[in-house]
Amino acid sequence: MKIRSLRNSWPMVLFGALLSVSLFAASSLPSSALAAVSEGKEFKRIAPQTTDVPAGKIEVVEFFSYGCGACAQLNPQVETWKKTLPADVVFHKVPVSWGREQWNAMARVFHALDAIGEESRLSADVFNALQREGINLTDKKIFLDWAEKKGGDRKKLEGLYDSFAVNSKVMQGNKKAENYKVQSVPRFYINGRYEINTDAFGSAAQMFSGIDEVIAIARKETSKK
Repeated sequence: MKIRSLRNSWPMVLFGALLSVSLFAASSLPSSALAAVSEGKEFKRIAPQTTDVPAGKIEVVEFFSYGCGACAQLNPQVETWKKTLPADVVFHKVPVSWGREQWNAMARVFHALDAIGEESRLSADVFNALQREGINLTDKKIFLDWAEKKGGDRKKLEGLYDSFAVNSKVMQGNKKAENYKVQSVPRFYINGRYEINTDAFGSAAQMFSGIDEVIAIARKETSKK
């Protein structure tokens, strides 16, 4: 089942619900229904990429966009799943923009919220505002008004929004997506070495079970070094 939002299919207008996806419905099959993952099917090796975690840790990266309908549907389950990750796993979300200004704006939203410690609290609301309420958070003033109503520190967010620090993070995210050759979202990568084939799973529960298995593979590989 396809869960991807292809970058070339996104219109250059206000984000909306871009995809209608059944993969992540509440009726998803239990994770136990998944057989062991196999290389070349559920995951593949990629050219090794630099990870942003200490030695001995395993990095999981999710490339996503607030403007992606599939990402919005998957987000609640991502948030639940990441709480189950073991102590040696570090989870990073990386917003993609592929250099387009509306997508850059939403990447700035992510990094500004993250910088003031509000990303975790407000990300679900950002998805909801864009995908369901039709609020144009790609507009700076509208975003700041919205964030203030949600209890965010408007002054801090305004200072961060166009800051060197946030713009640098947006550029770094774009470069990371380029290095990983990300063509669609949501996409998951383990330890800079494995790409998850999201299309190979019948449900979100199966996909996360599969990611857990690839994490175990990465852990064994790391322990041998």
